[in-house]
Amino acid sequence: MIVALSTLLLFSHLSYEATPTDANSIFVRDSLKLPELFVSIVDTPRVDDTTAKDTLQFDLNSGFTRKHHNAHIFSISGINNNRQVPYLENFSVMDFNRVTGFFLGLGSPGQVDLGPHDELGADGSFGYGFASKRWEYRLGGEFRLPLADVEKFEHDTTFKRHIYSPPTLAVGAGFHNITSTDDAWRVGRLENALDAFFAREDFRDYYKLAGWDAYLALRPIQNTELRFDWRSDHYDSLSQNVFYGRFGGNKVLPTNPPVSVGTMNSLAITAQAERVHTRYVTVRNIFGDSVEIQQLKGKSNLIQVELGHMPGSDFGFNRYLLDSREFHPILHGLSIDTRFRFEATTGDMLPQKLEYLGGPSSLPAFYQMDIAGNRMLLLNTEVRLSLNMLSSFFRSPDLDIVIYNDFAKMGIASDGESIVQGWQFSGVSSILYNVGIGIGWTNGIQVGASWRTDIKSDPRIMFRLQRPF
Repeated sequence: MIVALSTLLLFSHLSYEATPTDANSIFVRDSLKLPELFVSIVDTPRVDDTTAKDTLQFDLNSGFTRKHHNAHIFSISGINNNRQVPYLENFSVMDFNRVTGFFLGLGSPGQVDLGPHDELGADGSFGYGFASKRWEYRLGGEFRLPLADVEKFEHDTTFKRHIYSPPTLAVGAGFHNITSTDDAWRVGRLENALDAFFAREDFRDYYKLAGWDAYLALRPIQNTELRFDWRSDHYDSLSQNVFYGRFGGNKVLPTNPPVSVGTMNSLAITAQAERVHTRYVTVRNIFGDSVEIQQLKGKSNLIQVELGHMPGSDFGFNRYLLDSREFHPILHGLSIDTRFRFEATTGDMLPQKLEYLGGPSSLPAFYQMDIAGNRMLLLNTEVRLSLNMLSSFFRSPDLDIVIYNDFAKMGIASDGESIVQGWQFSGVSSILYNVGIGIGWTNGIQVGASWRTDIKSDPRIMFRLQRPF
């Protein structure tokens, strides 16, 4: 219902600019009839060749990673954090930001599987920031204990074997001394580095994180994990060493804000599941031409509770996080994708544990992190229509028209209030809303514009190397 109404709001906005006095006006449109070519979906995902040997895949944000294709090797590693980044972000080969300046890194992008049955995992990275003049490093490892009959999985060469892996218990630990951020969910390293270098926009806030963590993780099936993670970190503010990119006129990079300095001990309980894949189908478009289309399908969910009232800690807080993403093809070539994010922090008001709205992947029509508080609700929606369904001229199965609708609410609660308090709801007008339109590829680049609806303002142009969610 919300998606349908907000989509109508987009078309009304393109011909009508809302002002503070008439922002709540209602527009009624005639119902649209779907053409008969939009039939029910038959999902036919492509299957990788299971006889191939291990291969190397390259990710621009992180580097090389190993992917198994051999039917006699089973993977019991943790979740690939390309979509959700709950704690420590992978190093990149190269970075550029307002704190480290140019940064060169080397190491594993994630857990590297070791041993004849991948029973060991290890990761390590180090790098140097040329403006901060500081070495950074991260090293970790884990031991995995399968909770099922290994031989059954070793000799199972059916297709199902490649989707499911043995239930696994993992014990791991690591230590780190890095430039960290809580904003990896907003924008990836590579995209942010290019924004800072070419456009003098840095959409992340940074702090120094030095310490260690140890965890116990249960992985009942592949890409599903329940983790108990003890974290002991020392937080320091980082001075801004770079004020100008190499392009962007007279613009100055935004100031890197300070954080609360001190030691933070916490227990983080995280439940995470990743069930997203790219589906490929060949259908006939509105002109009867046979075309191929690509759509994302599935869900990605993360729930986390971080308990920070712990002995030896300089702070006392609890933080709650829910990030739920759904990619839903409702018709061939037509998808409705959503991301709902909830954040709340109780206890001490720490800058590094507050919530912020504005900028990429949040409210894109606002400037970066304009709005702060300790209660946040965010709903991002995308209605995506494949251009191949309109004409075979485009010859691009993954190029879509995208309609953006972004809703958010920020609140500030006092100490002692529960996470259901402090929202300051005062009707529909207290909900922030952005609307936009653009084009984008199913798994990558997007270009578009987004408008604020609470005041009359110019649109903000968006150029993304990654999807907002």
